Amino acid sequence: MNKHWRCQSTQQSSVRQLVFVGRLLFLRDFRARYRQAFLKYVWAIARPLMAVLPLILVGNAFGFGGDMSAGEYVLYALSGFLLWQMFWDAVIAPQWLGRRLRRTFVDGPLRPEAVLTAGAGLVLFNSMFYGALFLSAYLLTSASPPLTLPLGVFALPVIVLGGLIVGACFVPLTFVYLDFRFGLPMLAPVLLWTAPILYAEPETGLLAVVNRWNPLTYLINIPRRWLVSGATDNDLLFLMCVALLAVLAGGIYLFFQRAMPLAVQSLPQARR
Repeated sequence: MNKHWRCQSTQQSSVRQLVFVGRLLFLRDFRARYRQAFLKYVWAIARPLMAVLPLILVGNAFGFGGDMSAGEYVLYALSGFLLWQMFWDAVIAPQWLGRRLRRTFVDGPLRPEAVLTAGAGLVLFNSMFYGALFLSAYLLTSASPPLTLPLGVFALPVIVLGGLIVGACFVPLTFVYLDFRFGLPMLAPVLLWTAPILYAEPETGLLAVVNRWNPLTYLINIPRRWLVSGATDNDLLFLMCVALLAVLAGGIYLFFQRAMPLAVQSLPQARR
C-alpha cells in the first residue's frame, strides 16, 4: 500500500513539474517574441483572424451560408474558424516552440513532453481571446444559446488535445528538416477549406464527398453546432473521432519519445 502511494505521489509530482517547466518555456518564448512590439500580444491572434475576417463578414453574400441570415452566418463562420484555429494552434505551436528553444534542449536535460505543455500554454492563452471574440459575436448577433452549449464547451479540450496529438509527430521532424516548419503554415488554408468551417455543408458534389470523409468535419463542425444551434444527426461521429485520436495518440507518443532524443542529437549545437 505504501509503495503504491509513493509511486502515485511520484507520478503526480512528475506531472506538476512537467506543467511547471512547460509554463516557463512558454512564458520565456512568448515574452521574447513580442518584447519590442507596441501592440504586444495582440499580434498573436490578429494575423490569423484578419486573414478571414473580411470573408466572414461578406461570405453570406456569396452564398457561403446557404439559407442562413447574415447574422447567423457571421456567428456560424466565426465560431467554426475559432474552433479550427484552436486545433491548428495546438498542431503548430509545439514545433514552433521546439524549434526556437532547441538550444535549451541541447544545454539542459528537459523532458521532451515539456514542449507539448509549452504549446498547450500558448493555445490556452490564445483561447482566452478566442472566447472573448465568440461571446462578442453572440451579443452582437443577439443569438440565443442552445441547450447543447455545455457540450460544445466540454468539447474544446478534446479539440486542443487532438491538435497536440497530431502536432507531436511534427516536433522531432522539424528539428531535423525545416521543410515541415515552412510547409505546415502553407497547409493550413488547404485543410481549412476541406471541412465545412466557413461554408454550409453541401449536400452533393465533390466537396460534399471530401467533407463526408474528412475527420475535421466532425471534430470541428459538430462542437460548433453544439455551441450555436443545437444537436445534430451525426453527434456520435464526434465520439468516433475522439476514439480515432485516442488510438493515434499511443503510436504518436511512442514515436515522439523515441525520435526527440535523436532529433536533439542531430542539431548542430549538440555536435560541438
